[in-house]
Amino acid sequence: MGGGKRQAAADRLKRLGLRRLLFAGLNLVLLLAMGAALLGVRAMGGTLSTLSAGERFQGENELRFSQLACFMPVGQGKTAEDILKFRIALDASLTEQSLEAPENGSLYLDAYSGSTSVSAVGGNGSASLTATGVGGDFFYFHPLQLRSGSYISQEDLMDDLVVLDEEAAWRLFGGTELTGMSLTINGEPFLVAGVVSREADFATKRAYTGEGGLFMSYSAMVRLTGEEDTAAIDCYEIVMPNPIRNFAKGILEDNFSGGEVVENTGRFGLERLMELLRSFAGRSMRTNGVIYPYWENAARLTEDYAAIFLFAALLTGFVPACCAVVLTVRTVIRTYRFLKKRVPEKVDAAVEKRREERLEKVYAQKNAGEEQPWQS
Repeated sequence: MGGGKRQAAADRLKRLGLRRLLFAGLNLVLLLAMGAALLGVRAMGGTLSTLSAGERFQGENELRFSQLACFMPVGQGKTAEDILKFRIALDASLTEQSLEAPENGSLYLDAYSGSTSVSAVGGNGSASLTATGVGGDFFYFHPLQLRSGSYISQEDLMDDLVVLDEEAAWRLFGGTELTGMSLTINGEPFLVAGVVSREADFATKRAYTGEGGLFMSYSAMVRLTGEEDTAAIDCYEIVMPNPIRNFAKGILEDNFSGGEVVENTGRFGLERLMELLRSFAGRSMRTNGVIYPYWENAARLTEDYAAIFLFAALLTGFVPACCAVVLTVRTVIRTYRFLKKRVPEKVDAAVEKRREERLEKVYAQKNAGEEQPWQS
């Protein structure tokens, strides 16, 4: 009879130990899943080179900089004159904030672009391509890998140079070593400055759906289309000082009314991703008439993935976090109960020991024939 009870008790302890082991294993798996999800968030944040211009421009400068982009609705694009006026207003705003550019340097770097469809004819064929007219330091914000030649720049004396992507290069010439070769675009002559590869990340591959394209100066694109209204600037990008929160974003919103301003710096931070999760359901609805360029669509895709990974991290970390809270509370309660019981016992034991020591001293003095304190 007694043996059966002992066996039942042993079985209960064994089952309890097995449950604890399974529970610990489940928490370990969830913690590993949470770690993997957080690594996913980090990986998404480092996917696109187009979002790193702010960090590269800031370098070792102690002043905080922010990278922003403004996208204009269809029919409300800007002109080169508008960009010039904004730069003048920006210089005045920075001066008011006592922000001065370093010697032979600048406090900000910007770029702008618009696009149109063109017909191009090369030495090996013709094609209808998407031409992106660029100004400012466009290729600083979009450091596409050069396969040959060089980028075009605002420092070029002439605006008859173009940069082809690989797809356009193969369709027009059947190769990529094309520096100095001539082609016609909408019947006008141009020279190839270089050939670039489009970004190879998964997001850009999904966002860029064109069948080849080229980059030319914005002034050349205006000349081809005949007027700035049909070649309007629909994307403006800048890296500028941001000494206090929303300083840079506020300047762009004030000067580009109607446009959508996106702050790329800190775009994959916890606060921004939590905001995205809260508005995730309505993210796909567009009411402002903005058509994003492919690089912004790629950024939004990686942003979506990062938010999903963050949600997965929060979800898988919920149970371990609750378990940690429960174990902490139980440990505190047990410690409190232990101290509540043992501390008085220790105090009583110390008092009793002290009393015994005093009595032993009294008896020792009495046995030695010494006069006791109460006999003096």
